[in-house]
Amino acid sequence: MSAGLRFSQFIGTLIFLIAGCGQPEQPGSQGHNFDKGKPLVVVTSQPLLNMAKAVAGDAADVQLVVPANTLSRRWSPTADDVRVMQQAQLILISGAGYEPWKSHVSLPGSRLRDTAAGYYDQFIRIPDAVTHQHGPDGSHSHPGTVWATWLDPELCAAQLHAVAANCGRLMPERTKDIAAAEARMAAEIETLSLTLTSIKKSRSNNGIKIFSDAPHYQYLIQRLGWSLHYLHWGEAETLSDAEKSELLDAFKAADSTGDPDGGNARIFLMDSRRSADVEDFVRVAGGVVVRIDLCETPDVESGTLVARMKSNLLRLQDVLKILKNP
Repeated sequence: MSAGLRFSQFIGTLIFLIAGCGQPEQPGSQGHNFDKGKPLVVVTSQPLLNMAKAVAGDAADVQLVVPANTLSRRWSPTADDVRVMQQAQLILISGAGYEPWKSHVSLPGSRLRDTAAGYYDQFIRIPDAVTHQHGPDGSHSHPGTVWATWLDPELCAAQLHAVAANCGRLMPERTKDIAAAEARMAAEIETLSLTLTSIKKSRSNNGIKIFSDAPHYQYLIQRLGWSLHYLHWGEAETLSDAEKSELLDAFKAADSTGDPDGGNARIFLMDSRRSADVEDFVRVAGGVVVRIDLCETPDVESGTLVARMKSNLLRLQDVLKILKNP
């Protein structure tokens, strides 16, 4: 190598180092803006973001590390995302299998808190966790645990308590304020339990079967004391022929098994993000569709987590009234 080439390489390296010193890499530079005067609390789901902001108020900088409109259960954190989590004073995860990426990254155990840890014994496992073919999506599996624990008001309140307890330990000087904020949100969640009781009474002995496009609604349906006939649909805009057949076969099987629920009316719980075409197919097949907001993505129009959960229950309640009094 000539002396001139070595000198050129040296100058290039020097310029790179100077530029790097002039613009140091900042954690969260890929879209996260931090308030350095407050403890950083990182969360990994939309429900946790709502809970943490409600109890911490302005005392902490609460950040959802998962990009907007991205689902944590399908997310792969970048190196920058991992650095953000590593530098947080508190990392709150939803648990129940909602963060499958967690086992592939190195996070500080002393600051990582699973907010579902208090009710592991109430997790609902998916017994028929098999791999299915979903058209253009290819093979899709449903292993492990049902993750939407927050759809059950009681588990939602338990998760809120875990969030508040961890925020209180992080900011002991704010313990009273955090406890008061938790009590306010817990009272709102309690109103959901009253609505659930009303729904249970309205459905009594009215011969309605409950179906859904996935197992996600199990905690809510279990709290209502109902049986759920769930399918294993993917999340594509359109249904594959196999998925259409799965629905028709499920309707036919439920009608011929002598199910103690009895009756021919079919309520079909469907992810609110599904297309109108999918809803139309279910209706033509004989299902009464109730769209359920899984509260996984931001929705400014729908309001807070509790408001969104309330809307789910009211939609279900309205349909039951119609079926009861056609």
